[in-house]
Amino acid sequence: MRALGVRPWRWGSTGGTSGALVALTALAPAVPVPSWAQAAPAVPSWAVASGDVRVRCRLTVGGAFEAVTSSLAGTLQSPASGTVSYPGEFRVDLATLDTGINLRNEHLWHNYLQVEHGPAFRHAVLSDIALEAPLPARTGHHETTFSGTLAFHGVRRAIVGEIDLRRRDDRVRVEAVFTLSLDAFGIPPPRYLGIGVRDVIEVTVRFDAVDGETAAEGPS
Repeated sequence: MRALGVRPWRWGSTGGTSGALVALTALAPAVPVPSWAQAAPAVPSWAVASGDVRVRCRLTVGGAFEAVTSSLAGTLQSPASGTVSYPGEFRVDLATLDTGINLRNEHLWHNYLQVEHGPAFRHAVLSDIALEAPLPARTGHHETTFSGTLAFHGVRRAIVGEIDLRRRDDRVRVEAVFTLSLDAFGIPPPRYLGIGVRDVIEVTVRFDAVDGETAAEGPS
C-alpha cells in the first residue's frame, strides 16, 4: 500500500471511524432502489377551467325559469386502466344561483336551499363519477351516459344522466344533463302567490376541462 502512495488507515488515525465509513461508502457499489420504494407516477387529472350550471325549474301553471351560476370548481383523475370511474369531485356554491329576480333569489337561497345551515347545504357536490363507455384516447366527440353520487341539501343520492365530451387541443368541452327530484332531497315544493315549482328539475353542467397541472399554474 505504501508503494501505491496510499496511507494505511489505523484505529485512532485522524478522522476516526467516520473517515473509514466515508471511504467504504465511496467504494461500495450503488444499490438499486426497489420498485416498491420508488415514487408512484403522477396520475393525470382534469380540472374545471371555466363553466356554468343551469337549473331549469318548470312551473305548475306552465312556463319555466332558470337558476344559473358560474361558481363551479373541481378536479377529476383519469381512470385506472380498464375502469370507467373518475376519482375526484365537482362542487357548486348554491348561494350564487341567480334566477334574475332578487326576491326569488332570496326565497330560493333561504326558504328552500337553506344555504345558511352549513357546508352540506351551501354546496352541491358530485362525486363517484363513472362513464358507461370510456372516453377513447383519440376522438373529437364522444357521447355516453354517466352515473355519480350527488350530495345536496344534506342528502346523498345516486344520479344518472347524459354526457357529451368534445376534445379540442389540450382541453375537453363537457356538457352533462341530469334530472332530480326535489322531494328526494328533502326540499319542500317551492311556491309563491299560488305559483309553484314542479318536483322534477333539470340540471345542465357545461365546462372546459384542462390538464390539472396547467390549471394549478394559472395564466402566465
